[in-house]
Amino acid sequence: MTLPICRWTFPQEEVGGDLLARVLAARGLSGPEEQEAYLHGNLKALPRPEALPGVSTAAPHLLDAIDQGRSIAIYGDYDVDGITSVAILWHTLRAIAPDAQIQTYIPHRVDEGYGLHCEALSRLHEQGAQVVITVDCGVTAVEEVAHARGLGMDMIITDHHRPDAHAVLPDAVAIVHPALPGSTYPWPHLSGSVVAWKLAWHMARLHAGSDRVGTALQHVLMDTLCLAGLGLIADVMPLADENRIIAKAALGHMHRCRIPGVEALLRSCLKPEESVDAEAVGFRMAPRLNAAGRLDDARIALELLTTEDQNEAAQIADQLTSINIKRQKVVKDIETVALDRARDSGQTESESAIVLCGRDWNPGVIGIVCSRLVERFHRPVVLVCEGESLKGSVRSIDGFSVYEAMSQCRDHFETFGGHAMAAGMTVKQGHFEEFRDQFLAIASSQLSQDDLIRELRVDSEASLDELTVPSIRRLDAMRPFGRGNPGPRLLLRDVVVDSCKVMGAHSAHLDIRLGRLRCVWWGRGDLESSLPRGRRVDIVGKPVIDTWKGAARVQLVVDDIKPSD
Repeated sequence: MTLPICRWTFPQEEVGGDLLARVLAARGLSGPEEQEAYLHGNLKALPRPEALPGVSTAAPHLLDAIDQGRSIAIYGDYDVDGITSVAILWHTLRAIAPDAQIQTYIPHRVDEGYGLHCEALSRLHEQGAQVVITVDCGVTAVEEVAHARGLGMDMIITDHHRPDAHAVLPDAVAIVHPALPGSTYPWPHLSGSVVAWKLAWHMARLHAGSDRVGTALQHVLMDTLCLAGLGLIADVMPLADENRIIAKAALGHMHRCRIPGVEALLRSCLKPEESVDAEAVGFRMAPRLNAAGRLDDARIALELLTTEDQNEAAQIADQLTSINIKRQKVVKDIETVALDRARDSGQTESESAIVLCGRDWNPGVIGIVCSRLVERFHRPVVLVCEGESLKGSVRSIDGFSVYEAMSQCRDHFETFGGHAMAAGMTVKQGHFEEFRDQFLAIASSQLSQDDLIRELRVDSEASLDELTVPSIRRLDAMRPFGRGNPGPRLLLRDVVVDSCKVMGAHSAHLDIRLGRLRCVWWGRGDLESSLPRGRRVDIVGKPVIDTWKGAARVQLVVDDIKPSD
């Protein structure tokens, strides 16, 4: 087994200073004002909520509806971004008017699918809904909004998914969206949950008649900010600019959040002394919330985030943990089959994308498997479940918009939607092979072999002596890490392998020692024989603080290794 090939890129100009200064400079933050804003930006730096297109129409309309005693329905998506968005508006409206008539609706992932549905809107109308506000969906639902208006319901859309540049927009009372054609909003990459939170913020201000919303509403806004951060991180939005400020504030407030469901979720995921970071949200909290919609019903997760009973919240959190364990097994089983079929079909070597169809694959989890195959083979991946219908998910790599590619294949779909990096669709019966061939041809025409080589952007070279606990703790000021703000990636050049051994279940991972520095390479136990004692290598990885029995030490999470020249 040879070592993997990745393309390492470096800052155009290496600067001096300590590790933090060099990494910040590599990210384009060389001036003191830029660094201050990045490291210490707070909620006061956010654009005011009325700057968000549509907010100034939607907020007073909802408050008028409450004053008039009209029934309001909040209609959301079944993923974490959608669930938290629904909960944000539910808590805010209940805080403003405890007796308001508010109901919620989240479609079933498998039975109904993503977005607005005429049948669901008709049921809400039958249940008395007079105003429907969508969260994390609806910006392309022209026919569905027209159907609701025909029933006499007012429609307000809040969303963040980008429509086509020339798309016809729904005829709604208001469309709250940061990136509609012609929008001048300074940061168009908000999550659905942040869009909902900014609407909630403006409603609170209008209700209070002042920027000072009062203690009760201030508590609600800070607690629902935690929900906004959950949705933002779970939806893998870029953690830069406004998103970074919100995510950092949300994580900092999480242990003080008064929402019983958030408290219960934290207890089920973290040890009492653990802090909440983006990794905890992305890999522990969010999967539990998502598991409900993937294998059962997303309304279970919504119940967790809206119940006021701590005992009920604890029971639901335990239920979600059990569902998530089942989800993990289902994902692993599908991943094993898909991995073998991708290799056997030759798509991992001869094609610029992977497109597979599997009988009885669970459509609720194939998006996770897509992401894992993208991570492994660095090319777009499409997985389709063959059952009563052909439901599929798509994930991509930077530089290839799967939404645009899917648009070119629209004749093969009953429905489709998404954005550049992820999409979903239902393939027409009998059309899978034609769709597969067309999608592979599109990928082949747009992606070169160079595009299929994973790029690792190195922030700075470092020496072993620089990797001390104090210096790495200084780098933690750059948190939260995630898409758009990855953890600092360092290059250790020409270091000697003292030992290398496999670890973990099925010997899946590597434990590499460079003197006193421990390096962990997740999922690459197959490369043990390539790293014998005494081999000189260049290593790229992210330094972290590992605490064992109360003692802190630096550990390097390996991204790639190459033999030294």
